[in-house]
Amino acid sequence: MKRINDRLVALLGAVLCVCACLVGCERKEAASPEPSAPVVTNAPAKKAPSRADDKAYQAKLKDHLAVQRNANAERARILARMEQVRERARKALPQGATDEQVTAEIEGNPRNYPAWGELVSALQKNEEEINDNNAAARAAIRRRILREVAEQTSAKN
Repeated sequence: MKRINDRLVALLGAVLCVCACLVGCERKEAASPEPSAPVVTNAPAKKAPSRADDKAYQAKLKDHLAVQRNANAERARILARMEQVRERARKALPQGATDEQVTAEIEGNPRNYPAWGELVSALQKNEEEINDNNAAARAAIRRRILREVAEQTSAKN
């Protein structure tokens, strides 16, 4: 008797599992309506070239980097010469003179330090060159990014 009950319970469990599977599958199909089929074309998708693959863009960035490197080297030379003038002025002052006193000595005696005015103007010109180059590089990058975004949105449409 116990064997019959066990077999009956196993059979009933199997039937219930099969029914649950069938009912669950029907609900999934009914719940998610089939989306409209996308239009498939044989034409390859238009792929915008990556900035990393664009030789002209990379060359332009390398040019900006070369200008930056040269400007930074020139700036270092100017600062080194300015430091030499400061050291010369520091020797003319009593020991323990502050940087403000050294600057006042240099600006107060232009005859003793004639190169200082030229160095200050050269440093300002150099900083303007660096800023202009950085602005041009940022503008080129921004234009390229905006062009890529426009190409990607047109490719999607």
